[in-house]
Amino acid sequence: MIDLRSDVMTLPTEGMLRAMTSAPLGDEQVREDPTVLALEDELTGLLGQEAALFVPSATMANQIALLCQVRRGQEIVGERNSHMFRYEAGGPAFLAGAVVTGLPGEAGVFTGDQVREIAQVRDSEHRPRTALAVVEDTHNVSGGRAWPLAALDDLHDTCDELGLAVHIDGARLFNAAVALDVPPDRITARARTVAVCFSKGLGCPAGAALVGRSDALAPARRVRQMLGGSLRQAGVLAGAARYALQHNVARLADDHANARVLATLLAEGGLPIDPAGVDTNFVFLDLASLGLDREDARDRLRSHGVLWSNAHHPTVLRAVTHLGHSEADLRTAAARTVEALSKEP
Repeated sequence: MIDLRSDVMTLPTEGMLRAMTSAPLGDEQVREDPTVLALEDELTGLLGQEAALFVPSATMANQIALLCQVRRGQEIVGERNSHMFRYEAGGPAFLAGAVVTGLPGEAGVFTGDQVREIAQVRDSEHRPRTALAVVEDTHNVSGGRAWPLAALDDLHDTCDELGLAVHIDGARLFNAAVALDVPPDRITARARTVAVCFSKGLGCPAGAALVGRSDALAPARRVRQMLGGSLRQAGVLAGAARYALQHNVARLADDHANARVLATLLAEGGLPIDPAGVDTNFVFLDLASLGLDREDARDRLRSHGVLWSNAHHPTVLRAVTHLGHSEADLRTAAARTVEALSKEP
């Protein structure tokens, strides 16, 4: 079975497992885990920031960022289908008490002008005050699209003008950096806070970090404790993350190339896919023109030995490439997909 459902399906490599078992350990809650401290220091330099905090998941990192920067009743803005707005169980409202305003976007990208049009930056008796803009990079629902640097710069310029903070949900930040061929800090240095995840394309079993300005992260350790995210000998996971940063970032280009191979072969097989729309490691297949029910299509694919997942749109399937796939795997998966979806059941 070739599993294309998500890059969260990655498993630690032998090298990563060795790094985990050999990592020096201590009590992270009292800042005595040397591996966690080394990882946090490495991240601040890599992302052009001042402070970092290791946490179990990127969802927790996102929510801590809000709790550190947004007062109850204040507004956050972002693309309406972003992960923080759609797939974090209502956390911004339930935990931070934030008013969430979703903006229409093009491939997950919204503009500074859109923010300027709706932002409330003065106190009002009637409207919530806007505090923060959220960028998801890469953008999951839009097919792993990376924010163009010019669009990101435009948003930062506007938010600086309006006095708004910018948080980057960088669960797949390193995919964006590789796709744009820029160092990660080119994307993150102007943000006030950044969440990064290690358990997707980087191949770790768990772990994430919140990185940002020192004043923004000043309450972060206490907030993490409130949410139950403080760990003890967290260096086991931080060791995996340090290994991933050293060995698994540059190779993300292989995942992107494999996604293009998959998309190209599917298009050559007559399926409705435009390979030019593949930015990173996501491939979307819209079944609408094939007249296929999505669950039926997934069953047919499974019977042919390949697993796809449901995308956000009700007629679209998603494949995600990662370090567990070789190019040969993707070629086999493409052939099986074409066969499964091109024949009568």
